[in-house]
Amino acid sequence: MIKAIIIDDERNSRDIIALMLEKYCPHIIIADMASDCTEGIAKILEHRPGLVFLDLEMPDGTGFDVLMGTQPEVPFEAVFVTAFEKKFMHIIRCSEVELILKPIDKESLVQAVNLVTSRISNNSSKQRYQVLLENFNNNGQASLQLLLQDDTGEVHTVLLKTVEYLEANLDNCLFHLSSGAYIRAERPFRYYADLFTSLHFYQINNMQMVQLSNVSHADAGNGKVVLKSGVVLDITERRKRDLMTRLHGA
Repeated sequence: MIKAIIIDDERNSRDIIALMLEKYCPHIIIADMASDCTEGIAKILEHRPGLVFLDLEMPDGTGFDVLMGTQPEVPFEAVFVTAFEKKFMHIIRCSEVELILKPIDKESLVQAVNLVTSRISNNSSKQRYQVLLENFNNNGQASLQLLLQDDTGEVHTVLLKTVEYLEANLDNCLFHLSSGAYIRAERPFRYYADLFTSLHFYQINNMQMVQLSNVSHADAGNGKVVLKSGVVLDITERRKRDLMTRLHGA
């Protein structure tokens, strides 16, 4: 059994999470609930839960404030809950912390709970929360850190700006770094392609995505993209014009 606390300023949201956990995740036991950050921090310090469901924005602060007020003293796993994914999406997703959207559906809740349950069972590193808070306090792509767990379970933290390009590799994703090293992340390429679309990255074909600041030039006539490291990649015909526009505007 895993002891949990729900922190959300909306009573209806707290009740829905509690009811869904009771029905679909019976190994999660709700120890208490709170309606704001101050009360939430006090409840966490009192009950020392293994899992906390955290609303991102509350009247007296954010879920990040709750983390800063309790970690690392109480090293719980967190699942953020929000109706506004875009505002903090990159900070949270790049830190490999779980996020579910309101209105909450069964599949998203169960998936998040199963993942954090596995982390708790395996006593996984809480490094992701340090990365999360650093990303929050140093908001901006230039300093954004990316936490990657490889297919062996090892966790790597890299600056997003050092990613030269990424590519699909079966069910995994290869991250090629400006140092020449690469990391085989356990998540699929599509997960990161969706995450990086609104950042300074561009998907040049079905399997590869480049960071635009690492592009030396594009040879549209031959359908090639040349990176500053000398790596040459193919670009599909339908993406040529858009890439040239992006590069000229970069």
